[in-house]
Amino acid sequence: MTTTAPPTTIELTTEPITTEITPSPDTSPVTEEATTTHPFLLPTTPCTPPFSYRIDDCAELICFNGELLLHNSSLHCRYNTTQPQCSLLGMPLLINTDPCCPQWQCPCRCTVMSDLRVITFDGNNVALYDNGSYILVNLPRETIIGTVEKCPTSQSVNSIRRTSPTGGTSGLCLKKLNITTSSYRIIINRLDRKVTVNYRPARLPFSRHALYVEDTGSMYLIHTPGGVSIQWYHSTGIMVLQYITPHNASVPTRGLCGCCDGNPEDDLRLPNGTVVREVGDMVLFLQAWRVHTTDETEHTRRVGDNCTIGDCSTCLSMLHQRAFIPCHSKVSPEQFCDIMWAGDLHYKDHQCDFLAAYVAVCYTHQVCISWRRHNFCPLRCPPGKEYQPCVSTCASRTCVNREYYEETTCSFIREECVCRSGTILHRADSPYCVTEDRCVCTDNEGNPRAPGEEWNGSARGCCLYRCMENGSVVAVEPDCHSVPTPLCEREGEYVLDVLEEGACCPKKICECNMTICDSDAPPCDNGNRLVIGYSALSCCPEYRCECDPMACPPVSAPNCREDQFLVEVRGSKSCCYSYLCVCESCIEPIPTCSNGEILAVDLNTTNSCCPQYHCVCDVNLCPESSVTCAPGLSLVQTAVPGHCCPRHHCECQCEDSSSPICQVGEVSVEVSDGSPNCGCPQHTCQKDEVCLFQGVTVLGPGQSLVQYFEGELCYTVHCLHHRDPHSGFYAMEITSVNCTQKCGPHQVYTTSTDPQVCCGSCKNVSCTFTNENGTTELFAAGSSWVENCTRYDCMETAVGAVILASGVVCPPFNDTECIQNGGVVQSYVDGCCRTCAGVGVLPFTVNPVTPTGSTNCDTGKEDGKTCKRVAIRTTIRKDDCRSNAPVTVYSCDGKCPSATIFNFNINSHARFCKCCRESGLQTRSVTLYCSRNATVVDYNFQEPLDCSCQWN
Repeated sequence: MTTTAPPTTIELTTEPITTEITPSPDTSPVTEEATTTHPFLLPTTPCTPPFSYRIDDCAELICFNGELLLHNSSLHCRYNTTQPQCSLLGMPLLINTDPCCPQWQCPCRCTVMSDLRVITFDGNNVALYDNGSYILVNLPRETIIGTVEKCPTSQSVNSIRRTSPTGGTSGLCLKKLNITTSSYRIIINRLDRKVTVNYRPARLPFSRHALYVEDTGSMYLIHTPGGVSIQWYHSTGIMVLQYITPHNASVPTRGLCGCCDGNPEDDLRLPNGTVVREVGDMVLFLQAWRVHTTDETEHTRRVGDNCTIGDCSTCLSMLHQRAFIPCHSKVSPEQFCDIMWAGDLHYKDHQCDFLAAYVAVCYTHQVCISWRRHNFCPLRCPPGKEYQPCVSTCASRTCVNREYYEETTCSFIREECVCRSGTILHRADSPYCVTEDRCVCTDNEGNPRAPGEEWNGSARGCCLYRCMENGSVVAVEPDCHSVPTPLCEREGEYVLDVLEEGACCPKKICECNMTICDSDAPPCDNGNRLVIGYSALSCCPEYRCECDPMACPPVSAPNCREDQFLVEVRGSKSCCYSYLCVCESCIEPIPTCSNGEILAVDLNTTNSCCPQYHCVCDVNLCPESSVTCAPGLSLVQTAVPGHCCPRHHCECQCEDSSSPICQVGEVSVEVSDGSPNCGCPQHTCQKDEVCLFQGVTVLGPGQSLVQYFEGELCYTVHCLHHRDPHSGFYAMEITSVNCTQKCGPHQVYTTSTDPQVCCGSCKNVSCTFTNENGTTELFAAGSSWVENCTRYDCMETAVGAVILASGVVCPPFNDTECIQNGGVVQSYVDGCCRTCAGVGVLPFTVNPVTPTGSTNCDTGKEDGKTCKRVAIRTTIRKDDCRSNAPVTVYSCDGKCPSATIFNFNINSHARFCKCCRESGLQTRSVTLYCSRNATVVDYNFQEPLDCSCQWN
C-alpha cells in the first residue's frame, strides 16, 4: 500500500455482505447471503486522495472525494461464478485464472467402468457386452481404440461376467489400448503390462512429439497430441479419458465417448452423423464403432427401462445406505438409478459392479467412500497387496524411486490394491511387492533378488549367479557336495549320475546293470517260448517258459451246423488249441401225448442237436366205445378238435333218403309226409317262378330275349309277371319284326351287335348322286367325278360309303399374256382350268424330234402368267397381336418353264425345271397391336426385291 496523503485513521469493523451473482445465459439469477462476514475499514475522518487500502485479492478501499469507498471485484463478474453440478462427469474445471471471477465448466470426461459401462464426454452412457475392438475417441489425426477380450473370471470388479452357452461363465474386460497418431502407434496391454511403440517393445516413460506414456505402478498415465489425457488403473481396470479442447478451435470428437460439445443428447452419434436416440438402436451404435471382433455370439444387457416404468426400489435401497450418503449431493441416487440401474440387466444380477460404478463416479467428485468389506463386495488383490480406498497418490513407491520418492496428488481419488506395510513395488511395471532389502539386485527376467541369493540364469544350462551387498551380480560355481546319494538295495542296481536340463548339479539315481546278473535262461520246447519278467525287488530278469500259440501248427476250423457253435479246446498237457463243434442247449421240451397218440421224431431232424418230437394219432390205440344204440339208430363217430380219439353217439341217417332230380325250370322243395322216420325231411319238384322258352331257356319275370329264326325275321320273347295256367310257368309274349324291309337298293342290312337290340342297320355299299337334270346315278366306292368344276369322291368309311365334295383349284391365268407370247389357250380338268400351250425355253439346243408319249412334264407349265413380283393386301396376325389395317405384302407368283427331253449324249431323258423365286430380299418391320396386355410390338419379315425364273 502506497499513498502521498498523510495517514488517515481508520477503524476495523464487520458487516454482512450480500453478493449478487450475474447469471450466464444458461442459468437463472442467483442471490445468496454469505454465511460469514468479511472485515473491511470505514473511515473515522475524511481521507485525502489518492489513497487506497486492499482488504484481500478482490476487495479494496479507495478514497474518492474525501470518502473511502469499498470496491469488490467479485460482485461485478460478467458470468456466473458458481460451480456447476456435473453429476456423472465429476468435479468441474476452472477455465480461467481470475481469482475474483472464477469461470467453471463441466469437463469432457469419459469413463469406462470395469464392467464396460461407458459414461460419455457429456454425461450420456452406453454399455458394452461383446468382445472386439471399439473406437473410443476419434480425432482428425488421432484414434484411440479399446480392445475388449476374454479375461479370467473372478469375484472382483476386473471384468464383466456373463453366462456362456455351455452353462459356465466367461469374463470380458478392457485389455488393450491402441493409440494411433500421425507418427506413432502405441499398444498398451494392461494385463501383461507391456507397451509397444510401432510394434517394438518400449521402455517407460516414453515421450515423443507431445505423446507421453508412463506406468506409475498404480496406473498408466497417457497424454496424446490431440489433447486427450488418460488414466488407466491397474487394480480395477477403470479408464478415465479427459479431453482438453484447444483454445483456438473446437475440434469435434467421435466414437463411443461421444461428442465433446456440452450436449449429452448427441453423444450417441453414428459415423455418418445420425444420432441414436432410441434404446433399441444401442446395438446399432455399438456395431458402428466396432472395428474388429473374434466372437460371433451376440449378447445384450439393456432392457430399455427407467425408474418410471421399472422397479428401482432395490437400487435406491442400496444407495441410501449410510456409506453412500456423503455423495448424494454430487450424484443423486434417483438419477443414477434411473439412467444406470433400470436399463441394465448386468447390474441387476451383479449389484457389486453397480455399487463400484457409483463409487467410481463419486471418486471423481473427491468424495471418499469406504464401502467394501471382506464379506461384502471384496476387491480381490494379488498376493502381497491389500485393498485400500480413497488413494490420492498418482505414483507408487518402487525400488527404483525409493530414494527420491515424493507423493503426488492425482486429479481425483480411487480405490486400489497397494503393497502391504513394509513392502514396496519392485518396479513400476512389476506386480511384485518386496521388502527394501530385495531391491538390491534384479535378475535377467526382472525378478527381485536379495543379497546372498543365488539363481540359475539359464533355462536349459547351468549359469549360477549371486546377488552381492553392493547390488552387483557375480557368477558362481555350483556346489554339488550336498547332493544326497540314494541307497540302491535291489539286485543288480548301482548309483548313476544324471544331469537334467536346467540343473547345475547331477542327480544321483539308482540304475540297473544287467551285466552283473548271474541267472541263466532255461531251455523251452513243446511249443513253449521264453518269457522274461521283472520284479520290483530285483533288477535282474526272471525267466520262465510260456505257451506260444504262434508256434503251433495251423489247424483248419470245421464247418459247424447251424445249431452248433465253434470252440477252441486244449488238453491238460498240450500248448496248442484245437477246434470242436459243440451243440447248443435244447430249449424246447418233449411234448406229452394223450390217449391214442404215440411220440414220434421228425426224420429230418434226427441228426440235429435237438430233434423235433411230435405226437402222432393212431385211432387203433383208442379204446372201444361203450355206447349202445336203440333199434333204428346207428352208432356215429364224431371227430373232436384237439383230440385223437373220436366221440361216439347214436343218430338217424337222413342222408340215405333220396332226393328227386328236377327238370329245367323246376326246384326241389321240402314236404312233410307225417311219417315218424327219425324226422328226416322229404323233397319233391315243382315249377319255379320263371318263363321257360322252347324248354331250354329260362327267363325271369320282366326279362327279354332276342333270337333269330327263319330268314330275316327277329323274334322278341318277353317274360310276363303272371303264370300260364296251361304250362304252370310264367306266361310269355312273343313278337316278330322283318328287319330287311327298311334298307334301300344301294344298302345292305347288318345285324346288331347289341344283344338287347333286335334289328341291325342299313349300310351304304355305293354312293347315289343326283344330277342337275334330276336323274340319280350310283357310284361305287373309290370312284370320283367332276361336275360344275366340283370334284366328287365316293369314299368308303366305317359307317358306309359317303360322298366328299371339293372345289377344283386352278392356278392364275392371263389370256392376253399367253396370246402375246405366241401361245394357244387350252382348257383342262373338264374345262374348269385354262393354260397356255406352245411356249417353251430349254437350256440347250436340240434337234427336232418326234414327240413321244412321255408325260413326265405337266401340260401347260409354260402357259399362263409369267413370274413376277406381285402385291397382296393382307392383315398380319401373330399370336394375339395383329396389324390395325391391311398391309401390302410382296411375293413371287407366276409360271416358269419345265421339260423332259431325251438327251442323246447321255442316252437318257433330261428333266429341266425353273421356279419362280426371289432375286434379293429386304427386311420390313410392321407394328402389331397386342390385345392381351395392350402393348405394341414390332414384327420383322422378309419380302423379295424382284422375282425371276431360276434353275432349281
